[in-house]
Amino acid sequence: MASTKRETFYEILGVTKESTEETIEAIYRKELEFWERLQGPGSPEARDKILELTKAYITLSDPKKRKEYNAELDFEFVLLDGKAKDPEMEEAYDQYRLNHNKSYQEILGEFTRFREEMGDTLWILKKTTIYMVLNLLVYSGFVLFHSLLMESPENEKSWLDTASGWSTGIFLGFSAIGYLFFRFRFLNKELAKRKESRN
Repeated sequence: MASTKRETFYEILGVTKESTEETIEAIYRKELEFWERLQGPGSPEARDKILELTKAYITLSDPKKRKEYNAELDFEFVLLDGKAKDPEMEEAYDQYRLNHNKSYQEILGEFTRFREEMGDTLWILKKTTIYMVLNLLVYSGFVLFHSLLMESPENEKSWLDTASGWSTGIFLGFSAIGYLFFRFRFLNKELAKRKESRN
C-alpha cells in the first residue's frame, strides 16, 4: 500500500511533543520572521509556509486544542485533516463509519478508550509480575536457607524435613492470599486513582 507522509504540527515548527508553550512561541516567532523577510510579491512558497506555521502555532499554543490534536496523532492511520494515509485505508475507514453509523470523532473516542484500557491492562500485568518475581526471590531464599540447614547432623534432619514441609505450605498459602489481596484490593484502588487522574 502506498502511503503519503504528512508533517505533523510539531515537525512543521521543529519542536517536540514535550516542548513548552514558551519554546513553541519563541520558535514560531523566529520562523515567522524568517519567512516574512523572504515573502515578496512573487513568493507563494513563503506565503504558504507562513500559513502552515501559523496553523501549527494556533493549535499547539492552545492547551485544549493541543490535547485534542495529540489524541488524534495517536490514532495511527489518520492524518491531520482526518483523512487516511492512502486510498485503501480511507476506504476501510469509510466502510467502518458507514457500517457502524459513527462519526470520525466517535471512532477516535472509541480508539482512545481502547488504548487507555490496554494501558491499564499492561499496568496491572507489570505490577503483578513484579509481585510474583519478588515472591519467587523470597521463596528461593527460603529454599537456600533450608538447604544450608540440611547440612546439620543426621538426628536433626527428620525434624527439619517435617518443619520444611509445613513452612513451605504455609509460605505458599500466604503468598497466594497475598496475591489475591494485592491484585483485587490494592491494585483495584490504584487503578481507580489512575483512571481518575486521566479525567
